Amino acid sequence: MLQKDLNEENKEINDIAYALYEKHGFKDGNQFVDWLEAERLTGKQARIVRNNQFRNILYTIVFLLAVIISILLVMLLREAPKLEVSDKSMAQIHGYMAQPAPQPVAASQPPVEKVLVFGDTHFEYGKSALALDAKSILDDNIQMLKDNPQVKVRMAGYTSANGSEKINQKLSETRAQSVREYLIKQGVDPKRLTIIGYGQSKPASYEKSPKTIDSKAAKANMRVLFEVVVK
Repeated sequence: MLQKDLNEENKEINDIAYALYEKHGFKDGNQFVDWLEAERLTGKQARIVRNNQFRNILYTIVFLLAVIISILLVMLLREAPKLEVSDKSMAQIHGYMAQPAPQPVAASQPPVEKVLVFGDTHFEYGKSALALDAKSILDDNIQMLKDNPQVKVRMAGYTSANGSEKINQKLSETRAQSVREYLIKQGVDPKRLTIIGYGQSKPASYEKSPKTIDSKAAKANMRVLFEVVVK
């Protein structure tokens, strides 16, 4: 009785198994086993490929690290330049350091120019006579001329803006002549002295009100100044 039950149970199991085989496209259990083995082998091959790829990447990284380390070792172990110690004593070395460095000599240096600065001589309105303070300024200029006998100068006379151009032109020339005559009396060679009159042109300061003869601008324009003549 027991054997009969077992046979029936095995038959039922086999029927179920074959039904499953057919459902999934297998004829029998052998074909199913072959499929399982094939799937196992396929998975194994995929794992082998992945392992090979990982190993190749690892080898590449190790190779690059080895190259970098080799380069660093070569740079560190490269022989440093040797320092040559001088056989001169420290006293000699300090002596050399204390000596000034030679200065380069220019091929052609222009001569040093001497600039002469003369003071302006100012006048009262409409006058050409020299006041005491004007003579004091001229005395300094005279000494400068005597110290530089090669210099020739031109006395340039000016006037304020008030008055006609003709009268102011004549006045500017008279003022310049007064300065020239004073310099000659003080011993300056007349050949070194010339005059020119600019009248009311070329003012030192602009006069807003020409009729105001005592303005600061007008007083600045009533003058004689020296022009150095270079030939």
